[in-house]
Amino acid sequence: MNTLIFLLICYGACNNLIYGSLFEGYRNFLAKFGTGGYSLYKLFTCFMCLGTWMGFAVSLILTHFGYSEITPLGSLGVTNLYLMTFLNGLVSAGGVWLIHTLQETLERAFS
Repeated sequence: MNTLIFLLICYGACNNLIYGSLFEGYRNFLAKFGTGGYSLYKLFTCFMCLGTWMGFAVSLILTHFGYSEITPLGSLGVTNLYLMTFLNGLVSAGGVWLIHTLQETLERAFS
């Protein structure tokens, strides 16, 4: 259950940053500096890329405030901050990408 909560937090944040109108001005500003493969703009258009960094950030934030047990690796008893943050980022990348892919597939199937 903790992993699902963690993934939904990361997915919600990624979804807002990639599609949210609140961040549209920011994305347009980044597009002025380039839209190539290694640009910040590209980061804010890719669920897997942003999901990784969001996993790092959410993991560090939850750990800082004493809620490391909500993170997937924290709930398994991993206490090394660097290892836990890195692996939580990888879990987040895969989970966020999977949720996004399922959502797109369902939208295509029912539209």
